[in-house]
Amino acid sequence: MTIPSHSRRRGLFIVVEGPDASGKTTLARRLMAHYRHIGCAVCAVREPGGTRVSERIRRILLDPKAAINARSELFLYLAARAQLVDEVIRPAKNLGAIVIADRFSLSTLAYQSGGRRLPLKTVRAADDLARDGLRPDLTIVLGVTAAQQRARRHPSRRRDRIERETAPFFARVRRAYARFGKGGTRQLVIDSGIGANAVYNEALAAIDRLNKRARRR
Repeated sequence: MTIPSHSRRRGLFIVVEGPDASGKTTLARRLMAHYRHIGCAVCAVREPGGTRVSERIRRILLDPKAAINARSELFLYLAARAQLVDEVIRPAKNLGAIVIADRFSLSTLAYQSGGRRLPLKTVRAADDLARDGLRPDLTIVLGVTAAQQRARRHPSRRRDRIERETAPFFARVRRAYARFGKGGTRQLVIDSGIGANAVYNEALAAIDRLNKRARRR
C-alpha cells in the first residue's frame, strides 16, 4: 500500500464481528466500498487470511475433511493472526489507512473459548501473544439469533468445516459473543435484526465519529 506522505496521519483499525450469518462480511464490504469511494486509504482484511501464509492456514482450517482438535485449531487461527498483524494490519495503520477487518480477537474468545470450551485465561494469553499489543480502535459486534442464522443460511451452499458444527456449538458461540461483546469505549453492539441498511448507517456513524477524533490528534 502506497500513501502520499502529505496525507499520512494516524490510521484506524476497525473490526467487524459476529457469529456466522450475522451479516458481518456484508457490512465489512460496504464500509470498505464507502471509504474507498470518498477517497480514503483503506486496507480490507479477513480472518483467517490476508497474507500468503495466513491464506494457506485458512484453507486448512475450513477444509470440511480436516480433523483438527481444539488446541490445534486455536494455534492455527493465532498463527494466521500473527502473520496478518505484522505483515498487513500494523504497517497499513501506521501509514494512515483505515483498516477494516472481518473478524479478529473477539472471534477467538467466542469460538475457541466459548464454542470449543478451551480455558478463557489460556485463550486470552495466546491471543495477546499473537496480537503483539495491537488493539482495534473499534469493534462492531453484530448480534444474531438462532432463528435468524437458520433463515439466512443458503441450503445449496457448500458449508465449510466450521459451518458444519452443531446447534449446541453455535449456541455457545452466541452466548460468548453476548458475554464478551458488551459495548464500551471500543465496542459497538448492533442487533442485526434491524436490517442491513440500518446496521450499516449505525456503524458508519460510529466510525466517522472516531475518524474525526483521530484527525484532530
